[in-house]
Amino acid sequence: MEPFVLALAVLNLADSISFMIVTPSLAFYISSLGGSQDFYGFVLAVYSFTAFLGKPVLGRWSDARNFHWPYMVSISMSVLGGALYGIAPAFEGKAALASVALGRIIAGFGTANTALGFAYVARACPAEQRTGITTLLGGVQMIGMAIAPLFSAVLYGVDFTLGGVHFDNLNSVGLLLVVFNLASQVIVYLHLPDLPKVEDESEDEEGEKESEWMLMIRCILRNPHIGVPFLTIFTFNFNWQFIETALAPASFDSLQWGPVEVSYVLGLMAVVVFLGMVAVNTLSNGGVTDFLLLCWGLAGNTLGYLLLYFLWYRGVHYIAFVTPVFVGAGSFPFLGAPNRSLFSAAVDHTPELAGFEGTMQALLSMASSVGGFTAPSAITHFCLRTPEEVSQSKDGREFSPLALFSPLLSLCVLVASFMAGEPPKSGQDVKAEDATTELVDEEKPSETTPLTEKDSQTRQRSGGEETCVPQKLKLDRPRRRRSLMEQARGASMRGSMLDGVCEGYLTSMATDSEM
Repeated sequence: MEPFVLALAVLNLADSISFMIVTPSLAFYISSLGGSQDFYGFVLAVYSFTAFLGKPVLGRWSDARNFHWPYMVSISMSVLGGALYGIAPAFEGKAALASVALGRIIAGFGTANTALGFAYVARACPAEQRTGITTLLGGVQMIGMAIAPLFSAVLYGVDFTLGGVHFDNLNSVGLLLVVFNLASQVIVYLHLPDLPKVEDESEDEEGEKESEWMLMIRCILRNPHIGVPFLTIFTFNFNWQFIETALAPASFDSLQWGPVEVSYVLGLMAVVVFLGMVAVNTLSNGGVTDFLLLCWGLAGNTLGYLLLYFLWYRGVHYIAFVTPVFVGAGSFPFLGAPNRSLFSAAVDHTPELAGFEGTMQALLSMASSVGGFTAPSAITHFCLRTPEEVSQSKDGREFSPLALFSPLLSLCVLVASFMAGEPPKSGQDVKAEDATTELVDEEKPSETTPLTEKDSQTRQRSGGEETCVPQKLKLDRPRRRRSLMEQARGASMRGSMLDGVCEGYLTSMATDSEM
């Protein structure tokens, strides 16, 4: 394994574990400090929002300078955020709640560095190796999500004092955040070599940049094959956050579950998503189209969240309680990769967007983040009932009728997808692409053409094997903007995703799920 792959894998592992050990206990932590359910939703939302704001900042910083400093600063902020989260009980009243919120705000900016990993791999590796490496990194995130419940179980009986601050099973999570992020920072510092920045020979005027943004916005609004995927990925992350936000308080009221039981359910969700990715890959290799997979996912998501509304009530059996959780979780793999592939195909077949593929992929990811930071507050304030409201209700449900917005959202996107139809297949515009030489992807030489000089500079042979080598790149503008996700969009169709699953696979939904 390349040293930089190891460094990025450790960082992904730390990020996924950090997120998953906070989520199950956050509602109980805030409640113990005197916070309300609305404040709980606010803390969840502000974490995703600062990550949303931090991604373009870190991305631009890495483009203008290098990767070393953006990584060091962002990981340091994750460490600081964890420390503030852990010492909150040392304060009283609103100051304690402010410490928790500030810790999550700072940590949110720190976790925005996940976007840097895609850019690093894209710059350091030849195109044919990027999908496999990205798949491996996503698999490490999956492992982190699956093992995080073990840490919650270990913290169950924690009771000690350090530096005048008393630590229990709730605020000791902050200590783990500090330890995990410090360890990842050391690994990144030692094993992640810096890369020279991309040389850009183009000199854009400000007016031209503005017209380019207007062009992309017009394409999003006018082309349903491009616009509908934005709704899909928003729905993906909004509904994922729906479960994560509501699970802890609803299970406590219905089943008297604590952080440990919630952690187990979230860990099993990760396993379900893992199996779903295997199913998506198998069906894709069997000839099932991305469009059909996406429709199945939206239908399953609608069903899962309808069941969530009807089966989450006080006194329900735990099997009935977790069933809609797993049905909904199983639908997400059918929404992720297929939606990204359909979107990429639509962008590729829009001549006006030639050279803007990377920017379009970034905009799609930001739409996912919007779902991540709007969902928690909306769910806790409008959808999730307090224990008092559940007692006063006639049906004893954990949700108000407004929670039906979630399955309705999936259903509306399903209808919109059917109305938009499937984008043209990639083979239909081959002649047009051949006639336009400036749009040819220079990173994919044909089978009859020897590798170009530029491609040969991106490889180094050792023992007959090709390895990724960080290199100085000098790219033309369209190629520079092409993102890793666009290069790897055919993963589910080519079977490379399954290779990643065998090593442990799942991207962060939210990813784009800011899962």
